[in-house]
Amino acid sequence: MGRRKNPPQSNSAQEIASSLARERPDLDPADYLHIIYIRRLGRLLDRIDNQYSLERFGISSSDARVLRALRRAGEPYALRPTELFRRLLVTSGAITKQVDRLAAAGLVERGPDPSHAGGFLIRLTDRGRDMADESLTKLAQAFPIVGEPSPLSPRERQKLAQLCEKMLNAVEDRMRLD
Repeated sequence: MGRRKNPPQSNSAQEIASSLARERPDLDPADYLHIIYIRRLGRLLDRIDNQYSLERFGISSSDARVLRALRRAGEPYALRPTELFRRLLVTSGAITKQVDRLAAAGLVERGPDPSHAGGFLIRLTDRGRDMADESLTKLAQAFPIVGEPSPLSPRERQKLAQLCEKMLNAVEDRMRLD
């Protein structure tokens, strides 16, 4: 007797919620459905970001995020490696590799940290700053939430941002307590 094939699985969040409700009727879908939506949305947006960054700039989206983090830092667009990996929620090893790639591409440079003997700063070059600016502008337009036609009104986008911030703050607070 041959092995029974499993039916193809749908990727929709509603399908996932329905199957979880069937298998775990003791759980309220309202308690986890938003997590499914946010996780799936995040993965899809990461794909869009990565595809755009590779096609337009020849760098990964994770490297583009380093450029944007340095740009957000303000003049002189420089941060210590520790500040970078904490802001981007990655390991120090990941930042080292990213900075190496970005420095080889002429987008960042390492320099001494005047406020910390023996330390150094990672600073955007002019080319890196221009790329960070263009990346942020074009990336915002590429996402379906912002682009035309947008499924969300300006008021809905503002409310979404407020709700996401509230959830993020709650998760970050919980992580600090554990």
